[in-house]
This record gives sequence, C-alpha cells and structure tokens, in this order.
Amino acid sequence: MSVANDLSAGDCIDARRGDGQEYSLSYASIGQCIIINNKNFDRRTGMNVRNGTDVDAGNVMKVFGKLGYKVKVYNDQTVDQIKHVLTTASKEDHSRSASFVCVLLSHGDHGVFFGTDASIELKSLTSLFRGDRCNSLVGKPKLFFIQACRGTDLDGGIEADSSSDGSSTRIPVEADFLYAYSTAPELEVQHILTRVNHKVATEFESVSNSPGFDAKKQIPCI
Repeated sequence: MSVANDLSAGDCIDARRGDGQEYSLSYASIGQCIIINNKNFDRRTGMNVRNGTDVDAGNVMKVFGKLGYKVKVYNDQTVDQIKHVLTTASKEDHSRSASFVCVLLSHGDHGVFFGTDASIELKSLTSLFRGDRCNSLVGKPKLFFIQACRGTDLDGGIEADSSSDGSSTRIPVEADFLYAYSTAPELEVQHILTRVNHKVATEFESVSNSPGFDAKKQIPCI
C-alpha cells in the first residue's frame, strides 16, 4: 500500500480512536456505500462492454442494503464524474457514521481504474478519504472493493486520540483502509494480517539520521 508523498513529518491531525482490536459501531448510521458501475465505454478507449456487471452491482447493492448502508449507484461514469462523486462524498460529514464503503466495477490495469472515457489512478481516488483529508472518517473503516484487473512514499502520520484516557497515538494517514481486489497483482496471494497491521501502525516508526526519514510511519499491505 502506498503512503502519502505530500506530507511533512509535522503534518498531523487530532481524531478519536479506540484502543481495542474492534471498530466501534456505536453510531447513528453504519455509513454509506457508493457503487461505481461502468458497463459501456467510449470506442476510443478500446474497452469492451462489461456484460454481467449490472448483476454484480445489483448483488452488491442488495448485500450492503441489508447491512444497513445507504447505497448509491452511479452507472457509466466518466473519470471527471467519478472524481466528482468521490470528492463530494469525502467532503461530507461522516461523524455520525461508523464506516464508509466504495465498490468500483470497471476495467482496470496495474494501479488504475477506468472511467467510461479514460483511466485514473486508484490512489488518486482512495486518497480522498485519507485521515488528513477526511477528518470525520479518521479511526473508522474505509472499505474499497475493486472489481477490475490490476496491473515508496513517506508517511508523516496523524495524531489520533485514545478513547480511554484522552492520550493521542500517531497513526498512518492511510490507516483503517481495506482494499479488496478481484485479482491479486502478479498472481501473488497475500493473507490478511489484521493484528500485525494494527501493531505496526500504532507501535512502530522509523529511526534515521537522514533529514526527512526519521519518525516515519508504515502500514502493511493487506
């Protein structure tokens, strides 16, 4: 998982975070689920029609609807439209929500996702919900499910308050993200190491004499 390259070591943000291994669901709403469902593409992209994607979108909508999520489906979105939808969502107040879910259904390549007219880097979409950009989702799970093909920056971390004693813990700006891909990169299978992820993210940081490399955070790739 890539980390931010536009943060200095001092860029931090205060937010609340629990101490346990479980996320709190004690919120008024479980959250919203945004589905981007791209089936038809501009001829200039050379992409074929994604037959069957409407069935996938319908199933996803049904599952997350039953879980209590407020589901919004956006069909055949251009790159600009996708950016607008997710930018708008990232600027909303999620303080009364327990989580956020985004499901991306389209063609893809290594690190990129296709709108109906062109491709866009997945990182530019998911980074909209990082802790330093979407404060109301800090310390809450942000789940991204990518149904598409897949093809070393520094992290200054952010401050997250402990719910028990009011103290703060420095966590990576991309903490609390889950990325689930329909395919693994280069056919490499990786297991989810949740507890290791949590330990590394909260208890370790780099030590270096080189300027800009000290007190940096790292989060394992799930």
